[in-house]
Amino acid sequence: MKKRRILFISILSAIVVCGGIFSWYIQRQKTYAKTREVFAPYYNYSGKLSEEEQTSLTDFIISITEEVEPSELSKYKLPKRERLQLEAHSMTLHRDNPELFLMKSSDTNNINDVKPWQMHFSILALTAKTKLADIPSSSRSQMLNHIESLNKRLARNSVEAYVEASNKKVKQLPPGPHPKLTPLHSTTLWLTTIEPYGGDQWIMEADGSFHLPEGAKRGGIHITDIYGNEYTVDFDEPTNSGLTEDTTALYAEIDRVYEHLTDAEFQRLSSLSKSDRHAKIEMIFSTE
Repeated sequence: MKKRRILFISILSAIVVCGGIFSWYIQRQKTYAKTREVFAPYYNYSGKLSEEEQTSLTDFIISITEEVEPSELSKYKLPKRERLQLEAHSMTLHRDNPELFLMKSSDTNNINDVKPWQMHFSILALTAKTKLADIPSSSRSQMLNHIESLNKRLARNSVEAYVEASNKKVKQLPPGPHPKLTPLHSTTLWLTTIEPYGGDQWIMEADGSFHLPEGAKRGGIHITDIYGNEYTVDFDEPTNSGLTEDTTALYAEIDRVYEHLTDAEFQRLSSLSKSDRHAKIEMIFSTE
């Protein structure tokens, strides 16, 4: 009798567990279907969009934000592979049409302001495409390491450009309390902190002019980027430290890698032997 009871409880528990798993699976599939339906029109937009297409896409994005409340975002999910496909498509669209996605405060007519963001979107698209690629995990890690290295160089280049521009600005400013330097729009993605460090008190004369006591310091700004690298804008010695690497060459390199790694190229990589694939990946990311 005791064995029968144990068997009955075991069978009942199994039925409850299986029923719960089945219910969870059905609900998850409904969630996936709902999310696919919401984002399906997004795939109709690709490449450099015309003015009419840009307006249409903007309206579509507004309709999604109106339809999906922030508190409801957790209910819109996709399988990992489909999330990566959506990310790759979205970042490619960002790269081709940066004026649609950057803040309105950005001067999208200024190539020096927009270009770093385009490069970053390229890197994000490459990252998603690499994670989707049908290649061994060792080759995928090899590529992702190279892509991350490109992003680190892009971050350093963008912050150094900001420091250089800030130093030039400080040189041109008349004597007075140290300025509050606003980051270039293109650098905000890579900055974690911009902290002023104190200078001495300026003395204002009757005619409105300023001067510092002899030996006093104006202070400056400490900057930290997302990788923990530190930079300084010194108001007392605003010398141009220059860039670690040429910006134009770096952007050209990122563009070259982005344009080379097409779907067809990923397919070719998957067909190579391990040693050939390793050598090919190194060649793709080589600057020589």
